[in-house]
Amino acid sequence: MGLSLPWSLLLLGLLTGPGASGEDSAPVVVTGTLGGSVILPLQLQDEQQVESILWMCRSVPRAIATITLVEAGGPDAFYQAETPYWGRLSVVGPGRSLQISGLTWEDAGPYRAHVNLRNSRITHTWEYSLRIYEQLARPRVTLSSRISGNGHCLVTLTCVAESRGGTVTYSWTPLGPRTVVSHGGAVLSVSLRPGDGALNFTCVVKNPVSNSTSLPVSVPPSCTGPGVLGGDMVGEIVIGMLGRSAVLPLEVPAGQEVEKVTWISRRLVAILQPGPAGKPILAAGTQGPYSRRLSVPRHDYSLQISPLQPQDSGPYRAWMTLHTPPINITKDFTLRIYERLQEPTITVSSQTMKDGTCFITLACSLDQAGEDVQYSWDPRGQGAVVSHGGTTLSVSWRSGVSDSYRCAAKNPVSQSSSSIPTSSLCSASFLPCSLRKEFLLFLILGAWHIE
Repeated sequence: MGLSLPWSLLLLGLLTGPGASGEDSAPVVVTGTLGGSVILPLQLQDEQQVESILWMCRSVPRAIATITLVEAGGPDAFYQAETPYWGRLSVVGPGRSLQISGLTWEDAGPYRAHVNLRNSRITHTWEYSLRIYEQLARPRVTLSSRISGNGHCLVTLTCVAESRGGTVTYSWTPLGPRTVVSHGGAVLSVSLRPGDGALNFTCVVKNPVSNSTSLPVSVPPSCTGPGVLGGDMVGEIVIGMLGRSAVLPLEVPAGQEVEKVTWISRRLVAILQPGPAGKPILAAGTQGPYSRRLSVPRHDYSLQISPLQPQDSGPYRAWMTLHTPPINITKDFTLRIYERLQEPTITVSSQTMKDGTCFITLACSLDQAGEDVQYSWDPRGQGAVVSHGGTTLSVSWRSGVSDSYRCAAKNPVSQSSSSIPTSSLCSASFLPCSLRKEFLLFLILGAWHIE
């Protein structure tokens, strides 16, 4: 006998309790950190007799996980399908929420939990929207300035946060009557007058999972000359490889005539002036440590240094003097020089065997690593642990899981990798002495048995 209409409506109300998602309800927004873990919350009502829960996502055509509840308080059965999520899923809490670990950019997107009730054809559906953000690195601040004829100076600070996930907000401290924030908070303009003292500003960037603060940026008390650079000035980052060339890019504002451009670092680097047909030429900078290594690569006032030497790293400033209008414009740079990475070395720091599983710890190293080197391992299976800044991998291995492990090292100008075979690591010759003796004894007894 079928249910009457009032009873049907009552059952439907029980199935669509708090958090249930119908056609008109918005998905539950869940925020996660790249590389971290996140929980998709599921709250089941006590009166609901749940039989199974299927977890789905748009990027996979089938259920990524299935939870089957056993009656009479028995343990749940948890099954993970062979998908990119395998080994990264677990069930947490009494509500059987789903936890995803080792978050990647590809994990972002919509998810659904289909809750099937016992003795019922009705499925309770929960919808989620997973958003992934990365931990923000320290932002960098570039500085430029314009000087009018009466000595007034307008300094522009631009804060740059390198973030793939978007949704970054900017703020500056301190602010005052002669500061103007624009471009969504990323740009701060400071007006200076003759006699003003030096000012320090800090940029703060935030996203839903982290925040980071720049180094204090000092705005000089005046903009009266190029001077000599020092300290922690950042400006636009230019990356170069040792022995190769690097270009410090500088463009002239449209419709303005250049008198000269002075390039400085810890000392005078070069002076560029208009030459025949307006093409810039080197008027100074042919002697000293940059001798025969400077050139003007384009029909502008950019500066090319080649070949790069280690001592070329550091701050640079272009001081542009214009005829029309009669103002000065500065642009700051930081040149960072890196070496090409050699092939890394993989060493085995420990290995043990237990119940047919080999537990290995591998260390990846470079003879001359330098700065800003990142390490990664492949494959990264279930239970793998990476530590010591990515240089160490601890993993459990069984025959047939992987033939080798590869360590990749990269810096801003190069990358290199090497591999180590897994089968040799877990052979008898690599086992601890006690286990090796047991292994040999097993072979001898087996040979006697055959005879």
